[in-house]
Amino acid sequence: MFALLYTVALVLDLGDEWQDPWFTGLFLLGAAAAGITGMTRLKFLILLVAVTSYNLVFRFPEVANHVNLTICLNVAMILAMAYSFVRHRNADTAPVDYFTAISPLLRLSLVLVYFLAGFHKLNSDYFNPEASCAAGFLGLVIAALRTSVLGIPAVVMVTAVGVVAGYRLSRRGRFGSRGSLVFTTVVVTIGSVGLGGALAILLEPQTGRAPALAIGMVAAAAVLGWELAGSLLLTVPRLQAAILAFSLSMHAALALVGFADFGALALALLFSFVPASYQQVLIVDGGVRIRGFVVHRVHIYGAIGIAVTLFSGTRVVVQRLPHEPLIAGLLFDLAVLIAIWPILATVFSPSPRPVWGGVRILNRRMPAFLYVFPVVLVLMGMTPYLGLRTAGNFSMFSNLRTEGDTSNHLLLGANPLKVWGYQEDIVWIVDIDDRVGQRIHHYDQSPRGYALPVVEFRKWIQEWSRAGDHVPLTYGYRGELHTTDDIVTDPRWRTDSRTPAMVLLDFRVIQPGQPNWCRW
Repeated sequence: MFALLYTVALVLDLGDEWQDPWFTGLFLLGAAAAGITGMTRLKFLILLVAVTSYNLVFRFPEVANHVNLTICLNVAMILAMAYSFVRHRNADTAPVDYFTAISPLLRLSLVLVYFLAGFHKLNSDYFNPEASCAAGFLGLVIAALRTSVLGIPAVVMVTAVGVVAGYRLSRRGRFGSRGSLVFTTVVVTIGSVGLGGALAILLEPQTGRAPALAIGMVAAAAVLGWELAGSLLLTVPRLQAAILAFSLSMHAALALVGFADFGALALALLFSFVPASYQQVLIVDGGVRIRGFVVHRVHIYGAIGIAVTLFSGTRVVVQRLPHEPLIAGLLFDLAVLIAIWPILATVFSPSPRPVWGGVRILNRRMPAFLYVFPVVLVLMGMTPYLGLRTAGNFSMFSNLRTEGDTSNHLLLGANPLKVWGYQEDIVWIVDIDDRVGQRIHHYDQSPRGYALPVVEFRKWIQEWSRAGDHVPLTYGYRGELHTTDDIVTDPRWRTDSRTPAMVLLDFRVIQPGQPNWCRW
């Protein structure tokens, strides 16, 4: 089950942009074949080797934060699987033994990524209502929920599904039963707040500037609490169920604005926190009868994931469809609800239920060599403070700025850990042809007026060289203004091959002035 959940996350990541349609299509077919014929360790190993090789050779280091996480986990799981093939020859127990061995790494990695993402947000600009990424994302989610699909506002669809699901669960008997007053109160409160929020979004009240800023700051505090405090609470077995529920809710909201791929990865890793008794609930009670055939819910989840990938792939064949990220997010959220329904039904059931005692983060079954990978994740997360890469290190949408002598971080403002000077050796883009600038920049706006480290600048030049571009450029470097007819062939900047720093490092563009606005 974990392998299927994780494979869907890999498929959604590749299908998010379809950068290489041939590899994405072949990997999708391979993943579908493995799911239909029955996932095994060998099939999972082949899929992991294929996607890891592709990411390292053709995409790294310019990859998203969650792709760096999957690369790290993939390598760890490949090594652990090779180890399990040698140590565990019993075909009946090997998959269970393998999952028991790697699940501590999965849990610890998710805790670290959440914590590092929250730690990066401890900066002054994140708490600036005008610039905060949290406030911006709240606005995007609200805008998505107000958007109509087939003439129906998305918030109405989400609310309708919530009401139907709540009614079905309440019919199980626990809702309002004797001895569950607290449970009933919590459910009624959450339901009332949810319906009230849905109505507020649908009616689009004009709240005014001050309340909107206050709501944005509440969102900033909620996200920070989820990532920074929630990650630590995940280490407490008795509190894991609540944090898992909240995390799934947050990822469901983010899926509506284009982050279904990260939500799928989070779901796979959160599965490692589910106690064995409830894993059995998902496995044993996961069958759904469809026209005489019994289909497991995880396969329905996978099928919807593939449908989302194909839907996203329409941008390769035809023009981008209207509301594509929203529709993909709605489908993904529905797939998650279908997949976890047996757990929800069991929790609401009046019959005796397995005790959710949580799980310990670590156990002795994990091979000692796997502890190297959490260390790698921590070092990767600390790279902006060391003067190394500023992108792909879990600082996404954090407003963090470490370039220069000082940082906007509340605890590391003086940059006491900075050792390398890559972030200070920068080039300012004064004037450039927007057609080539935006293609490399990967943003909607022109890179004109922004700066970037020389390491990143040389990667841009190499990309232009490969594409055969002629790029007139006016730039500033070390206090001097320069103009060149073609930066690609300029003897000072011509870049024919990548240095080790170019292979390993990835940097965001550096904006002028303050505050540091929300950027990927």
